[in-house]
Amino acid sequence: MAKATDVTTYTLKQALAAKVGDHVEIAVEAEDGTTFKILATADQLEILTGDLEGILEADDADA
Repeated sequence: MAKATDVTTYTLKQALAAKVGDHVEIAVEAEDGTTFKILATADQLEILTGDLEGILEADDADA
Protein backbone atom coordinates (compact mmCIF):
# COMPACT_ATOMS: atom_id res chain seq x y z
CA MET A 1 0.00 0.00 0.00
CA ALA A 2 1.11 3.58 -0.55
CA LYS A 3 2.79 5.59 2.18
CA ALA A 4 0.41 7.65 4.30
CA THR A 5 1.79 10.80 2.69
CA ASP A 6 0.77 9.48 -0.74
CA VAL A 7 -2.88 8.76 0.14
CA THR A 8 -5.80 11.04 -0.66
CA THR A 9 -9.02 10.52 1.27
CA TYR A 10 -12.33 10.99 -0.52
CA THR A 11 -15.87 10.85 0.89
CA LEU A 12 -17.95 8.43 -1.15
CA LYS A 13 -20.95 9.85 -2.98
CA GLN A 14 -21.82 6.72 -4.96
CA ALA A 15 -20.30 3.54 -6.31
CA LEU A 16 -21.41 1.11 -9.00
CA ALA A 17 -19.97 -2.31 -9.84
CA ALA A 18 -19.97 -4.42 -13.01
CA LYS A 19 -18.40 -7.74 -13.97
CA VAL A 20 -16.06 -7.26 -16.95
CA GLY A 21 -14.29 -10.37 -18.18
CA ASP A 22 -12.31 -11.91 -15.34
CA HIS A 23 -12.49 -8.90 -13.01
CA VAL A 24 -14.94 -6.48 -11.44
CA GLU A 25 -14.91 -2.76 -12.18
CA ILE A 26 -16.06 -0.48 -9.38
CA ALA A 27 -16.83 3.05 -10.58
CA VAL A 28 -16.60 5.55 -7.73
CA GLU A 29 -17.70 9.17 -7.45
CA ALA A 30 -16.54 11.24 -4.49
CA GLU A 31 -18.49 14.13 -2.99
CA ASP A 32 -16.05 16.60 -4.56
CA GLY A 33 -16.82 15.24 -8.04
CA THR A 34 -13.65 13.16 -8.40
CA THR A 35 -14.38 9.95 -10.30
CA PHE A 36 -12.26 6.86 -10.75
CA LYS A 37 -12.47 3.12 -11.38
CA ILE A 38 -11.10 0.31 -9.30
CA LEU A 39 -10.34 -3.00 -11.03
CA ALA A 40 -10.42 -6.01 -8.71
CA THR A 41 -10.22 -9.78 -8.95
CA ALA A 42 -12.74 -12.04 -7.25
CA ASP A 43 -10.10 -12.96 -4.65
CA GLN A 44 -9.44 -9.31 -3.82
CA LEU A 45 -13.16 -8.66 -3.41
CA GLU A 46 -13.55 -11.71 -1.13
CA ILE A 47 -10.87 -10.29 1.17
CA LEU A 48 -12.45 -6.82 1.11
CA THR A 49 -15.91 -8.27 1.80
CA GLY A 50 -14.54 -10.18 4.78
CA ASP A 51 -12.92 -7.04 6.15
CA LEU A 52 -16.15 -5.04 5.75
CA GLU A 53 -18.28 -7.77 7.36
CA GLY A 54 -15.91 -7.83 10.32
CA ILE A 55 -16.17 -4.06 10.74
CA LEU A 56 -19.97 -4.06 10.49
CA GLU A 57 -20.35 -6.99 12.89
CA ALA A 58 -18.10 -5.23 15.42
CA ASP A 59 -20.23 -2.08 15.09
CA ASP A 60 -23.41 -4.12 15.68
CA ALA A 61 -21.87 -5.74 18.76
CA ASP A 62 -20.93 -2.31 20.15
CA ALA A 63 -24.47 -0.95 19.63
